[in-house]
Amino acid sequence: MASIDVCLHALRTGHSPAAGTASARRAGLTWPRLPAAAELATIGAGYAAYALVRLAIRAGHQAAFAHAAWLWRVERWLHLNIEPSLNHLTVAHPGLAGPVGYYYGLLHFIVTPLVLAWLYLRRPAAFPRLRAALVLATTGANVVFWTWPVAPPRFSVPGMTDVLVTHDILGAADPRGPSSLVNLYAAMPSLHVAWAAWCAVAIVITTRSRWRHLAWLYPCATTFVVLASANHFLLDIAGGVAIAGFGMLAAGRKEAVAAPGTGAQTDERRARRPIEVRWPGGKEGLARSGAQS
Repeated sequence: MASIDVCLHALRTGHSPAAGTASARRAGLTWPRLPAAAELATIGAGYAAYALVRLAIRAGHQAAFAHAAWLWRVERWLHLNIEPSLNHLTVAHPGLAGPVGYYYGLLHFIVTPLVLAWLYLRRPAAFPRLRAALVLATTGANVVFWTWPVAPPRFSVPGMTDVLVTHDILGAADPRGPSSLVNLYAAMPSLHVAWAAWCAVAIVITTRSRWRHLAWLYPCATTFVVLASANHFLLDIAGGVAIAGFGMLAAGRKEAVAAPGTGAQTDERRARRPIEVRWPGGKEGLARSGAQS
């Protein structure tokens, strides 16, 4: 438990505790907190980049299905092919299929901006690095979408049912509806899971409530939803977690600095550190001691 607390403290503060004679500071691909309009422009640019990738990989139909078939073979070889069971369970219970469909279609577009806004307003010191981590993770996912498109199980695995289409959730059954704005071949990595994992990390490392670890239920629920709705393979989930981790690492990495007890900066900190000395004579004794030194 002590090691977990140390890791969470390092994520909260952006600094790692001293180890031996070395300490560390954070430096990475991050930038300061900007005015709200500029932050919104950054988010808009990220969505525009995603839309461009969607348009660019429309011609990757064959490659997307070939990559999906490869993932499916690997999962079957590893006995990790749980997607059909979850999908059939969801389809067999309309009371479950509806919430799963709306969760998949809406929640990541609601929760992620809310967490970003909360960080911007209530945790301004932590906002730059966490915002940068989200942007970098999304950018990394776009690179994978562009270079290695993957068709989702609802298209590439026989017997899988598209929950959103069969229940016409958010106009998914309409070929010209809102679902036409979705990247059809962007299953790897799961951006739903990546964003959900980022939300959980952001809450856990910026709050001190004993209940903060309940935030991990969000990526867990998201994992069930993306598998049950036949939109992602299990390996896509692993890819989503990995890309979220990449964003966190790229936004803040460790660099060695002077060890404690050496260097002018340490001497300056020591000089500024308040030292309480208790002499038997009280303040007068302390004043005499200072005069004699």
